Amino acid sequence: MKAKDRIRFVRQNMGKNKSRIAMTVLATAMGCTFLIMIASVAFGLQKSIVEDALHGRKVTQIEVAGRGAGDGNRAITTEDINVLRKPDYVKAVTVRYGLIGHWELKGGYSADGMIRVADMAEESKSGLPLSEGRLPQAPDEAVVGYHFASQLKTKDGQPYTGTLVNTAVSATLTLPSPDGKSPDKTEIHEMKIVGVLEKPAREYMNDSSFIADLSALQSAQLLSGLEPSEVSVYATSANKVTKVSKALRAEQFLVYSVADELKQMDVVFLIMKIGLIFVGTIAVLIASIGIYNTMTMAVTERAPDIGIMKAIGAHPKTIRSVFLLESFGIGVFGAIIGTAVAYVLSTLVNIIVPPIVKASLDSNVPEGFVFSYIPWTLTALSILISAGVAILSGLRPAARATGIDVLRALRRDL
Repeated sequence: MKAKDRIRFVRQNMGKNKSRIAMTVLATAMGCTFLIMIASVAFGLQKSIVEDALHGRKVTQIEVAGRGAGDGNRAITTEDINVLRKPDYVKAVTVRYGLIGHWELKGGYSADGMIRVADMAEESKSGLPLSEGRLPQAPDEAVVGYHFASQLKTKDGQPYTGTLVNTAVSATLTLPSPDGKSPDKTEIHEMKIVGVLEKPAREYMNDSSFIADLSALQSAQLLSGLEPSEVSVYATSANKVTKVSKALRAEQFLVYSVADELKQMDVVFLIMKIGLIFVGTIAVLIASIGIYNTMTMAVTERAPDIGIMKAIGAHPKTIRSVFLLESFGIGVFGAIIGTAVAYVLSTLVNIIVPPIVKASLDSNVPEGFVFSYIPWTLTALSILISAGVAILSGLRPAARATGIDVLRALRRDL
């Protein structure tokens, strides 16, 4: 019997008992839908927490604390910066120096704080996020933190209420003497604020930074002997962070990246996924009882057909394959319907749940948060599980079909 003949035979037989087959397919579809939906919660949480909450610049950042092994750790030097740029997939290396700063704006507004001096070309490569304005393109330009304006006040305490972009500022940079006896090194620069950094992700964080370009310094003496306060390496993409970190550790750099934390989170989510998929598989196994009953009844009803097939010389493997093909078809049809329903339910969950959460907790769900996410891998796995369980359910009835006696089958005496 050719493959197309087997398929036609199965279709004809399934058509004779449409209601029973439909109910069996429905049970399989419900099991598959439950499997996908319960597992999609874990995939949704991982997508929201790992991929969305830790997106962009931060997830590709590798912080460098020093270099050395054991007790021989030391601060990063200029030579080290060149080494940091060598590994593949390095997009940018940012180095910031910290100086004591004092700012004065037109109208008598002033403030004291820390001035960061950085290579703005590398900051631009790393994707330094801004809420407004642009990155510096000239030595006399700077960017400030999101909360920089809140610290500007007049002598009588009046707060600054104007805009910062394109505002002129007189910045005094001071480097205290190491011994406290020598005069402090000081430079005054007339600069223009051209950009404001993005608001910090955490509400409790206050960003009042002032970042000027290295080229703004009139004298290299100001940074002579000063160690970098912040050194970061940025990978070309999030999935390259591990490779870059491994290469830097091989050069004895002391590094840390968000990817190190994500590895631990991925293990937690993997365990959660496996557990939920296992629970969902139980629902598919329950549906397999219906497939077993349907196939058992099919063997009984088609005993004469089986007898004729065996009488004309059909091999037992051929008879077995016909019934396994039918059980496989029930499993696949159920899985396809169940998957379609799961995608619809997943969309509805992501639309309906946020308003419910807001009404119940009086709090907005984080933007882009996904409660249910169905990747193609989950879809493929669910279909494979449903099809596999269906085949297993049909093994016993198929084996019974091959053992039917020809004469008794033809006499309908079972």
